[in-house]
Amino acid sequence: MKSPLYKELISHIKKDYQPNQKLPSERELVEMFKVSRSTVRLALNELEEKGLIYRLHGKGTFVAPTFIKQPNLGSMYSFSSQMEGEGKEISTKNISLKLCTPEKEIALQLNLASNDQAYELIRLRLLVYNRTYLPEKIFPNLTLDDLNQGTLYGTLKKKYHQISVLAFEDVQTVNLTKEAAQLLHVKENTVSLKINRKAINDKNIPIEFTQALARGDKFVYRSKQYNE
Repeated sequence: MKSPLYKELISHIKKDYQPNQKLPSERELVEMFKVSRSTVRLALNELEEKGLIYRLHGKGTFVAPTFIKQPNLGSMYSFSSQMEGEGKEISTKNISLKLCTPEKEIALQLNLASNDQAYELIRLRLLVYNRTYLPEKIFPNLTLDDLNQGTLYGTLKKKYHQISVLAFEDVQTVNLTKEAAQLLHVKENTVSLKINRKAINDKNIPIEFTQALARGDKFVYRSKQYNE
């Protein structure tokens, strides 16, 4: 039995376009594949629901980064969200900030050249240990004092006029290192959730990449699953 037209279009898009590549407009896809606009919209909606593409207002539609493993993690639930909902104070401790040359994996997520530097920010927020990387060329002269004056995103917006309009996350289970375990007040090798987060600004430029470790007994996530 022949697949529906929109499924065939989905297959073409998956095969023909690379991560972060901009897709043609709806009109261009109609002309390229000789299908109706409703067929194009069905295909794009399904791809977006599965986390395979994303849209930026005024910029277009793009193929999602390759590191995304789990669709629709926008529905993530965390212990910090529960605390906020209960009206309890959320504290953030900025431990250190330094310039470094990021590892290849991190540089790739931030579109950095081999000689580009980034700030490495280590902080503890509730029961989550965060290691955040911020490109120096986007955030020159960033200091720990800046970050201690307010929230991370508040500082990036106020001092550098940078706003995150979209973020991608993936989650996996790992065993905590001795350093992380001490900060999270659990034993070494305790199972935790590792969250990789990539934030993008309104020009489709990555401005932040965070690797977070959350206590497995205080943090869960939910996601939608789709049947092909």
